[in-house]
Amino acid sequence: MAESERLTVGPKRVHRVVVPVLLVLASLALFTGAFAVWVHRQALNTDNWKATSSKLLADPQVQAALAPYLVDQLFTNVDVTGAIQQRLPSNLQVLAGPASAGLRQLADRAAPKLLARPKVQDAWVAANAAAHKQLLRVIDGGGPVVSTAGGEVRLDLHELVGQLAATLGVSSQVAAAQAKLQGAVGAQAKAQLQQRLNLTVPDTSGRLLIMRSNQLKTSQDAASAVNSLAIVLPALAIVLFALAIWLARGRRRQALRSAGWSFVVVGLLLLLVRRIGGNEIVDSLVKVPSNEAAVHQAWMIATSLLFAIAVALIVYGVVFALAAWLGGPTRSAQFLRKLAAPELRDSPGVAYAGAGGLLLALVVWGPTPAFRQLAWILLFAALLALGVTVLRRQTAVEYPGVQRGDAIRDLRERREAARPPKAGASTASPAPAAPNQAIADLERLVTLHDSGQLSDTEFATAKTRIMSNGS
Repeated sequence: MAESERLTVGPKRVHRVVVPVLLVLASLALFTGAFAVWVHRQALNTDNWKATSSKLLADPQVQAALAPYLVDQLFTNVDVTGAIQQRLPSNLQVLAGPASAGLRQLADRAAPKLLARPKVQDAWVAANAAAHKQLLRVIDGGGPVVSTAGGEVRLDLHELVGQLAATLGVSSQVAAAQAKLQGAVGAQAKAQLQQRLNLTVPDTSGRLLIMRSNQLKTSQDAASAVNSLAIVLPALAIVLFALAIWLARGRRRQALRSAGWSFVVVGLLLLLVRRIGGNEIVDSLVKVPSNEAAVHQAWMIATSLLFAIAVALIVYGVVFALAAWLGGPTRSAQFLRKLAAPELRDSPGVAYAGAGGLLLALVVWGPTPAFRQLAWILLFAALLALGVTVLRRQTAVEYPGVQRGDAIRDLRERREAARPPKAGASTASPAPAAPNQAIADLERLVTLHDSGQLSDTEFATAKTRIMSNGS
C-alpha cells in the first residue's frame, strides 16, 4: 500500500470507528452521570432536601394523604373516649363514645387545614432538616451516633401531632404524656401516666423510620460512590466529547454537531425515564388507590432536580448544534459569518468582550446550577473563547476582504435578482465586478498570512477561492 493510501485510510478509520465509539461512550457517561448528580444534590444536600420537603407538604394532594395518618396517630395513641369521660358527669358518660366519633370526624376535616398553615409547614421542614443532618452525620461517620439509639434513624412528627391535638382541644393530655415520657422518671412515669389518664403514648408514635443501624455500612458505601460518581462521570463525559471532536480532523464541525445532539438525546431520555419510572414506582409501591395521586405528586416533586438537569442538557445540546450550524455551508450561516467577519477581523477585543458579556448575563440569571459554580463558569468561558477564535479564523479564510455593509448589500442584490422583472423593464445584464476587488482581497490575504493569522493551508484555500471568483 502506497504512503498516500495509508494516510487516507487512517483518518477515515478514525472518522468511521473511533469518533462514533467515543461519542457513544461519552453519552453513556453523561446519562449515568446525570443520575449521580441528581442523587447527590437531592439525597446528600440538606438545603435541597429542605426545599423538597417544603414543596411536598405545600402540595394539596400530599396534604390529603398525610392528614389521615396524623389523625390515626392521635386517636391510636390517645384514649380520646376515656379523656372525654373524665370531663363528663357520671350520668352523661355514655355520650363519650359518640362524642369521640364526632371528634374524629372533626379531626379528619381539620387536619388538611392544619397542614396548610405556615407554622405547621415550618415545623415539618425543621423536622426533615434535623433528621437529614443526623442521617448525613451518621453516614459520614463523624460525631456521636445520634440516631442509632435503638438501632434506628427516625423522622419525628410529634410537632405535627401536637398541632393537631391543640386544634382538637386535647393538647394538655398529649403534652403531659410527652413531658413525662421525655423526663428522667422514664418508664415508671409512663406507666403511672397511662394508668391515671388512661393514655397510651408509645415512643414510636409520630415517628417515621428512615434507616436501621444494620444498614449503615451499605448507606455509607452508597453515599461515597454517589459523591465520586457525581464528579467523575460528568468530567469523563466532557473529556470523551472533547477527544472525539479533536480526533475528527477535517470533520470537527460534524463531530460537534453530533455531540450537541447527543446532549439533546440524553436529556430527552432522562425526561422519559422520569415519566415512565415514576409510573412504575407508583404502581409498585401504592397499595391504596386513593393515595396514588399523592405518591405520584411526591415523585414529581422529588425528581424536580432531575427534570432541571435534563432541560439543561437539552439547552446545552441545542447550543452546540447551533455552533456547528454557524460554521456550516448553509446560505444563512454564510451570511451571518460574512456579516460578522469585519468585526471579528478588525475588532477582536469587541468580539471577546461580547462573548464575556453574554456569559456574565447568564451567570447573573443562573438558569441552571452550573452557572453558580466556579468550575463550570470557567469551562463555559474557555469554550466561548475557543468558539470565537475558531470563528475568527474561519471568517478570515472565507472573507478576507469583506467590509462592513457588504453582507447586507449582497443580500439585497440577491433579493433583487430573485424578483421577476417588471413588464417593459430593461433586461440588461449587470455590470461585472471591478477587477481591482480581487487584487485587494489577495493583498489582504497576504497580510493576514504574513502576520501569522492564517496557516499555509488556509492561505492556499482562500487564494484559490478568490482566484476562482475573479475568473
